[in-house]
Amino acid sequence: QDPELAKRLDPVLAGRRLANYLAVMTLEAQTIARACGKSHLHNLEPEDLVALTIEAAAMAQVPMAGTGWIPGKTGF
Repeated sequence: QDPELAKRLDPVLAGRRLANYLAVMTLEAQTIARACGKSHLHNLEPEDLVALTIEAAAMAQVPMAGTGWIPGKTGF
């Protein structure tokens, strides 16, 4: 670690920020689950993962929303 950078780190504040970030990520994931019609995060299935753009579908190797098409993998 760089001692100059370490001096600037407040571990208590950093811990609070991390806790905030994780809480917001949990709320966002719950919102996504509800948008998929699921009542709980644990009910999400791999089939619920789709992409909204061709680029995202190609990079993630998941189908485009509303189709079964995966760019570069399945026929159009």
